[in-house]
Amino acid sequence: MPATGLTTTSYAILGHLALQPWTMYDLAQQMQRNVHFYFPRVESQIYAEPKKLVALGLAAAATEMTGRRARTIYSITAEGRRVLAEWLATPVSKGPLLEFEAVLRVMLAPFGSDDDLRRTLQQVRQDIQASILSLAPRISDEYAQGRAPFQRYAQYRSIMHDFLLSFGQLVDDWAERAQERMARWPAMTPQERYEEGVRIFDTMRPRAKPPLPPNPDD
Repeated sequence: MPATGLTTTSYAILGHLALQPWTMYDLAQQMQRNVHFYFPRVESQIYAEPKKLVALGLAAAATEMTGRRARTIYSITAEGRRVLAEWLATPVSKGPLLEFEAVLRVMLAPFGSDDDLRRTLQQVRQDIQASILSLAPRISDEYAQGRAPFQRYAQYRSIMHDFLLSFGQLVDDWAERAQERMARWPAMTPQERYEEGVRIFDTMRPRAKPPLPPNPDD
């Protein structure tokens, strides 16, 4: 069983220490670089975890001097690697969770104005284009050219990148389709808008796929 008292955040930090030793600042920066997009955590949680891992014997802390300034470097221990591998062998504790304020605002849009909703959709597109969609080409280039910080893990990072880029494009495409629909609304009656909505519901069906086989260890 995984070590008691550890959270998913603990394992995220432990996994980063498995990549290489970090100062607290550099560790927080690395979490911001990628994990932030799919497992956001407040900075105070990130700064608290390494000390807890040291107390549990899963990480070690060493002080080194940079000029006249001392800094603490955190690294993973052999026990930390064992605990991390043990956790990775367990089932995922919960399925995908979505926290997306814009979708909540769409649900509540009847109680505001159409202009409010238009601004929400525009902001969604601006935000996703300024984050995931703007970073994706640079990260793709780094790995394709063999100069990414963790190039040796390209086979794994490409799976993660596939998800993040697909998610970013999904959000942008969704908001763009909604904007295009709303652009037609001024020329439509409320009944026509309603009927269009019902027709769209009728066209949306999940793609049928054969059931997945059970996990071999189940």
